[in-house]
Amino acid sequence: MVSYMKKSLGSLAGFGNPDLLPPAELLAEIPHHEDEDVDDCTGCANPCADHKAYPSNLKIELDFPILGSVKPYGRHIIIATGCSDWPKHIEDDNGTFAQSLSNVQRTSQPWKNLMTNSSLVSIHSTVPDSCDVMIFPDNIIVSNVTSDKAQDFYDLFIGTALPTQPMDIEFMNKDDRLDEMHIIKNPYKTLLLLCSHRKRDKRCGVTAPILAQEFDHVLREKDISEHEAAVIMVSHIGGHKIAGNVICYTNEGTRGVWYGRVKTCHCRPIVEETVIKGKIIKDIYRGAMDNSFEKQKKRSVLNW
Repeated sequence: MVSYMKKSLGSLAGFGNPDLLPPAELLAEIPHHEDEDVDDCTGCANPCADHKAYPSNLKIELDFPILGSVKPYGRHIIIATGCSDWPKHIEDDNGTFAQSLSNVQRTSQPWKNLMTNSSLVSIHSTVPDSCDVMIFPDNIIVSNVTSDKAQDFYDLFIGTALPTQPMDIEFMNKDDRLDEMHIIKNPYKTLLLLCSHRKRDKRCGVTAPILAQEFDHVLREKDISEHEAAVIMVSHIGGHKIAGNVICYTNEGTRGVWYGRVKTCHCRPIVEETVIKGKIIKDIYRGAMDNSFEKQKKRSVLNW
């Protein structure tokens, strides 16, 4: 009865509306199994004995529809910290770039920006107390970013129009406002971002390392290098009740596909369908970054 009510309430609110799906030609063709004990999405038995399960005391919301549960956003700013957990609210973490960027003077934009910390290491930065920052859909990494340059960073990279074609990095690097900041193209073909923000919610902190291990296993088995598909931990992205949460950035960073209720059984289908084929798995699809798909009728139920 409770399950039925949650599904009904979600449907009334607009969650699960088929108009929120990507174009039909991008949906993965998942074979149907006649055996009711076999999950169509993963092909695994339910319960599965072949993949590591989450702890039984982890309370994951299984009934409420997740389609449409991504707040619309046009740009994602991913800050390299070398950590996989952070204070509950990264924008309140004193002395960090996340805090400085949260306090800049903003211009009015018709879209929202998503900012997260990440486990990426600042391998491109050489200035003391600086970091690398990755930006999608621009598909670039800016190095030598410091807190005192947050306003310049915003003006150069965030308070600008969304790209409609690949960035002219050579031209951008000639801007005097960069000072010691430097721009390179994102070297990763695909990024798998796993929410691991335990201090925000235990469920993400528990599920992310388990998923990372399974993703790593599948990628190695298929001989996919880190530059072809990297697994990265990120801070809160919303949806901890439906952990594990995964964002897949593909198509030169212009497509950001969100999955929820991801289990270890889903890692292989995500790699095979989304990473390799560019297809979307309907059963676990939450939503996507703005402009990820052409001819999409509707993007989200939620607002900021």
